[in-house]
Amino acid sequence: MELYVEGGPPSTAEHDRLVDGLSALSRTLVGITARALGSLNAEVTLSQYRTLVILASSAPLRTVDLASSLGVHPSTATRTCNRLVHRALVARRHRHDDRRVAWLTLTEAGKTLVGDVMRHRTAEIRRLLKAADVERPQTPTDLINALVVAAEEPTEESWWRRWEQSSASP
Repeated sequence: MELYVEGGPPSTAEHDRLVDGLSALSRTLVGITARALGSLNAEVTLSQYRTLVILASSAPLRTVDLASSLGVHPSTATRTCNRLVHRALVARRHRHDDRRVAWLTLTEAGKTLVGDVMRHRTAEIRRLLKAADVERPQTPTDLINALVVAAEEPTEESWWRRWEQSSASP
Protein backbone atom coordinates (compact mmCIF):
# COMPACT_ATOMS: atom_id res chain seq x y z
CA MET A 1 0.00 0.00 0.00
CA GLU A 2 1.41 3.41 -0.99
CA LEU A 3 1.32 5.78 1.98
CA TYR A 4 2.99 8.81 0.48
CA VAL A 5 1.60 11.54 -1.73
CA GLU A 6 2.86 11.44 -5.29
CA GLY A 7 4.46 14.45 -6.91
CA GLY A 8 6.82 15.46 -4.13
CA PRO A 9 10.58 15.30 -4.33
CA PRO A 10 11.98 11.77 -4.41
CA SER A 11 12.75 10.43 -0.97
CA THR A 12 15.19 7.93 0.38
CA ALA A 13 14.36 4.94 2.52
CA GLU A 14 15.87 6.74 5.54
CA HIS A 15 13.77 9.83 4.81
CA ASP A 16 10.63 7.67 4.62
CA ARG A 17 11.57 5.99 7.94
CA LEU A 18 11.97 9.42 9.53
CA VAL A 19 8.62 10.63 8.18
CA ASP A 20 6.96 7.44 9.49
CA GLY A 21 8.60 7.87 12.87
CA LEU A 22 7.58 11.51 13.17
CA SER A 23 4.00 10.66 12.19
CA ALA A 24 3.85 8.00 14.88
CA LEU A 25 5.49 10.33 17.42
CA SER A 26 2.94 13.00 16.57
CA ARG A 27 0.10 10.59 17.44
CA THR A 28 1.97 9.71 20.65
CA LEU A 29 2.31 13.34 21.72
CA VAL A 30 -1.33 14.12 20.95
CA GLY A 31 -2.27 11.12 23.11
CA ILE A 32 -0.07 12.36 25.95
CA THR A 33 -1.75 15.77 25.77
CA ALA A 34 -5.24 14.24 25.69
CA ARG A 35 -4.44 12.06 28.71
CA ALA A 36 -3.04 15.08 30.56
CA LEU A 37 -6.23 17.04 29.89
CA GLY A 38 -8.30 14.07 31.04
CA SER A 39 -6.30 13.55 34.23
CA LEU A 40 -6.77 17.22 35.11
CA ASN A 41 -10.52 17.00 34.43
CA ALA A 42 -10.11 19.88 32.02
CA GLU A 43 -13.29 20.11 30.03
CA VAL A 44 -11.60 21.43 26.90
CA THR A 45 -11.12 19.83 23.53
CA LEU A 46 -7.72 19.45 21.92
CA SER A 47 -8.48 22.31 19.53
CA GLN A 48 -9.53 24.52 22.45
CA TYR A 49 -6.34 23.55 24.24
CA ARG A 50 -4.33 24.50 21.15
CA THR A 51 -5.99 27.92 21.34
CA LEU A 52 -4.87 28.23 24.96
CA VAL A 53 -1.30 27.24 24.05
CA ILE A 54 -1.13 29.88 21.31
CA LEU A 55 -2.45 32.51 23.71
CA ALA A 56 0.08 31.39 26.33
CA SER A 57 2.92 32.07 23.92
CA SER A 58 1.59 35.03 21.93
CA ALA A 59 -1.12 36.94 23.83
CA PRO A 60 -2.56 39.43 23.68
CA LEU A 61 -3.97 38.62 20.25
CA ARG A 62 -6.86 39.89 18.19
CA THR A 63 -9.32 37.21 17.11
CA VAL A 64 -8.24 37.55 13.47
CA ASP A 65 -4.59 36.96 14.46
CA LEU A 66 -5.51 33.97 16.60
CA ALA A 67 -7.52 32.53 13.69
CA SER A 68 -4.52 32.94 11.43
CA SER A 69 -2.27 31.15 13.95
CA LEU A 70 -4.79 28.32 14.23
CA GLY A 71 -5.35 28.15 10.46
CA VAL A 72 -9.11 28.58 10.84
CA HIS A 73 -11.74 31.13 9.83
CA PRO A 74 -12.13 34.02 12.32
CA SER A 75 -15.71 32.93 13.10
CA THR A 76 -14.36 29.53 14.21
CA ALA A 77 -11.83 31.24 16.48
CA THR A 78 -14.61 33.45 17.87
CA ARG A 79 -16.80 30.43 18.71
CA THR A 80 -13.86 28.64 20.32
CA CYS A 81 -13.02 31.69 22.39
CA ASN A 82 -16.67 32.15 23.39
CA ARG A 83 -16.55 28.69 24.96
CA LEU A 84 -13.21 29.41 26.65
CA VAL A 85 -14.46 32.77 27.95
CA HIS A 86 -17.53 30.99 29.32
CA ARG A 87 -15.19 28.56 31.16
CA ALA A 88 -13.17 31.52 32.49
CA LEU A 89 -10.01 30.34 30.72
CA VAL A 90 -9.77 33.26 28.26
CA ALA A 91 -10.56 36.95 28.72
CA ARG A 92 -11.51 39.53 26.11
CA ARG A 93 -10.08 42.94 26.83
CA HIS A 94 -10.44 46.28 25.09
CA ARG A 95 -7.90 49.07 24.98
CA HIS A 96 -9.08 52.48 26.08
CA ASP A 97 -7.91 54.07 22.82
CA ASP A 98 -9.73 51.58 20.56
CA ARG A 99 -12.84 49.87 21.90
CA ARG A 100 -13.59 48.30 18.48
CA VAL A 101 -10.92 45.61 18.82
CA ALA A 102 -11.07 42.88 21.44
CA TRP A 103 -7.75 41.48 22.63
CA LEU A 104 -7.62 37.88 23.84
CA THR A 105 -5.52 36.80 26.82
CA LEU A 106 -5.46 33.88 29.18
CA THR A 107 -7.03 34.21 32.59
CA GLU A 108 -5.09 32.92 35.59
CA ALA A 109 -7.13 29.70 35.35
CA GLY A 110 -6.21 29.33 31.66
CA LYS A 111 -2.56 30.01 32.41
CA THR A 112 -2.61 27.44 35.22
CA LEU A 113 -4.24 24.81 32.99
CA VAL A 114 -1.68 25.24 30.21
CA GLY A 115 1.18 25.11 32.73
CA ASP A 116 -0.21 21.97 34.39
CA VAL A 117 -0.64 20.17 31.05
CA MET A 118 2.84 21.18 29.90
CA ARG A 119 4.39 19.92 33.16
CA HIS A 120 2.47 16.62 32.80
CA ARG A 121 3.63 16.26 29.18
CA THR A 122 7.24 16.99 30.12
CA ALA A 123 7.14 14.37 32.88
CA GLU A 124 5.66 11.81 30.48
CA ILE A 125 8.29 12.58 27.82
CA ARG A 126 11.03 12.15 30.44
CA ARG A 127 9.48 8.78 31.35
CA LEU A 128 9.47 7.76 27.69
CA LEU A 129 13.11 8.79 27.24
CA LYS A 130 14.06 6.66 30.23
CA ALA A 131 12.00 3.71 28.98
CA ALA A 132 13.44 4.08 25.47
CA ASP A 133 16.99 3.75 26.83
CA VAL A 134 18.27 6.80 24.98
CA GLU A 135 21.65 6.75 26.71
CA ARG A 136 23.18 4.77 23.86
CA PRO A 137 23.89 6.60 20.58
CA GLN A 138 21.04 6.41 18.08
CA THR A 139 20.06 8.01 14.83
CA PRO A 140 17.22 10.54 15.13
CA THR A 141 14.93 8.03 13.42
CA ASP A 142 15.87 5.26 15.87
CA LEU A 143 15.30 7.62 18.82
CA ILE A 144 11.88 8.65 17.53
CA ASN A 145 10.82 5.05 16.95
CA ALA A 146 12.14 4.03 20.40
CA LEU A 147 9.94 6.73 21.97
CA VAL A 148 6.89 5.51 20.04
CA VAL A 149 7.50 1.92 21.15
CA ALA A 150 8.12 3.04 24.77
CA ALA A 151 4.73 4.80 24.68
CA GLU A 152 3.17 1.52 23.51
CA GLU A 153 1.89 3.21 20.39
CA PRO A 154 1.82 1.42 17.04
CA THR A 155 4.54 2.21 14.55
CA GLU A 156 3.38 4.00 11.42
CA GLU A 157 3.38 0.80 9.36
CA SER A 158 1.40 -1.05 12.03
CA TRP A 159 -1.03 1.85 12.39
CA TRP A 160 -1.79 1.86 8.65
CA ARG A 161 -2.34 -1.91 8.68
CA ARG A 162 -4.80 -1.46 11.55
CA TRP A 163 -6.41 1.46 9.74
CA GLU A 164 -7.02 -0.78 6.71
CA GLN A 165 -8.92 -3.18 8.98
CA SER A 166 -10.75 -0.54 11.06
CA SER A 167 -14.01 -0.72 9.11
CA ALA A 168 -14.11 -4.51 8.75
CA SER A 169 -16.95 -6.40 10.39
CA PRO A 170 -16.03 -8.39 13.52
